[in-house]
Amino acid sequence: MASTTLTGHTAAAPCARVDVAGDDMEGGVASLTLDRSAGGRDFPVRGAVGARVAGSLSRIDFEVPFNVEVTYRAELFDASGLSLGFTDPAAVTLSVSETWMHNPLDPQGAVQVTLLETTGRVLSRPVPGEISYPLGRPVGVVLAEPRQGLRGVVFDVIVGSEAQADAVQDMLGGYQRATVPVVCVRPGSDAPVRRRVVPPLFLGVLDIPEEPVYAGDFEWAIERVTGDEVSPPAPGLFIPLLTRADIDASYATRGAVDAAYLTRADIDRDYSLAGAADA
Repeated sequence: MASTTLTGHTAAAPCARVDVAGDDMEGGVASLTLDRSAGGRDFPVRGAVGARVAGSLSRIDFEVPFNVEVTYRAELFDASGLSLGFTDPAAVTLSVSETWMHNPLDPQGAVQVTLLETTGRVLSRPVPGEISYPLGRPVGVVLAEPRQGLRGVVFDVIVGSEAQADAVQDMLGGYQRATVPVVCVRPGSDAPVRRRVVPPLFLGVLDIPEEPVYAGDFEWAIERVTGDEVSPPAPGLFIPLLTRADIDASYATRGAVDAAYLTRADIDRDYSLAGAADA
């Protein structure tokens, strides 16, 4: 890639994110894998693993952590899958005070949440094992496995409307929609656990107990998002935010599309059209 442009967004459209755009790729580049490094951790960017390219790339990183420097670098491949090397790293810092949660396979359902001070009161990262006492030994011997990630961490989310309560619950699916019960948590600078949880945190959440408070109509509720730290869904799995149907719904003819954009890459990056087909 001759140039890599990182554009950070903090608005709820649908959530805080980074647009990664790459242009002017050499003719021999057929695909690439984009990696993100932050806080001593590396993750492949969802939807950008072995991504096919035709001169340019446009991807949105909905899992970018907040308030730390984040570096992106892509490995390039030819049509045979042979590596052509890496792009120069590009860095960005997304300054966000709020905390965002979303199902990694449904960024459109992202929710900006307010965390209570009771969030993360106990952070447990256990070591599976036992202490054995062999015959004749005065002290025990530890038989252990590698230390695990967070177990049973609780994020107490306060919501002020039924719509927001529904949005939190919908991260796990519903009667008519099944999904992977994984929640991506990105604490903002105001979060009680911002210094002790390395984002992005992926939690395997099997239930979100709800404690509603009523005074006539619904007033507020506490949603207890409780889970264990898990690996995210395979990064090759993603739901595109912008589809061909959205473009077709926004323009009457192909000529109108051509008149509105200079290049194909410009069309692919106009996320303001996302969801137009469903409107």
